[in-house]
Amino acid sequence: MTRFGIIGGGLMGHGIAVALAQAGHHAGVFDHDPAVLAGLGARVEQALTRCAVPAHPVGAVRDRIVPVDSLAGLGKHAEVVIEAVSERLAIKHDVLAALEPHIAPDTPVWTNTSVLSISRIAKAMSYPQRLVGVHWWNPPYLIPLVEIAPGANTGSAHVAHAHDLLAALGKTTVRLHRDIPGFIGNRLQFALVREALYLLDEGVCEPETIDTVVRSSLGLRWTAVGPMENADYIGLDLTKAIIGSLAPALSTQTYDFPTLDRLLAQQRTGRPAGAGLLAWPAGRDREVAERLEAGIRHNLSR
Repeated sequence: MTRFGIIGGGLMGHGIAVALAQAGHHAGVFDHDPAVLAGLGARVEQALTRCAVPAHPVGAVRDRIVPVDSLAGLGKHAEVVIEAVSERLAIKHDVLAALEPHIAPDTPVWTNTSVLSISRIAKAMSYPQRLVGVHWWNPPYLIPLVEIAPGANTGSAHVAHAHDLLAALGKTTVRLHRDIPGFIGNRLQFALVREALYLLDEGVCEPETIDTVVRSSLGLRWTAVGPMENADYIGLDLTKAIIGSLAPALSTQTYDFPTLDRLLAQQRTGRPAGAGLLAWPAGRDREVAERLEAGIRHNLSR
């Protein structure tokens, strides 16, 4: 059993804690917001229900996850610390700088950033060699993939240690050769989102049409054959010809996205506001969450 300390008890933090506890590890969770910490137990219970954990081991899993009321308390027993706070560089810098006095110089620290540079995050640390980018996917207790990346100063032993621990959990682990914002998964995902937004900006179709196309074609294929294998399968000569024809017409936008900008100006931020690219009537958020997790479980069982 490894004793983990998790900073951040929100969406990702509590989910990571559940994944670790299911594997027999102990997870202490700290959050600067007392309300988030107070709700930790309820979110864990909900996650265990969604995991379909049998009734009799629920108590054992739940008992391995405990709220901690300070960074000092977290660092006192943690053998590995996982930072899972919001995706703002300044916040991560403040948290890691505040953490380091409470842990030994060789205690591994994992950042769960999904888009920021590991090297930039490490700039706030006195011991940057211990920081490893460990990107879990939501929900962490269901999706098997975890991406591991070093920062410019990360020690190779810390990367190997993270890989071995995660592999022992039964996770599908991939190791990047170097630090790059977004790891692999989010770079691929948001390249697709950028092109989807471009199609909306150009008046090609409606948002629902894009979702239908992805769910009824690419989404079905990619669970079985990835894009690199497919490129080989259809032939690299054909792959190059298709890219050569399409690339000049694809979006290269880097900041201005008219459809998003218009919706944001109207405060239509999506699910939290009840409207965004799509309508979000009461109950749709729960239906989507249940459909998402059911779909993940279905694909994993194949």
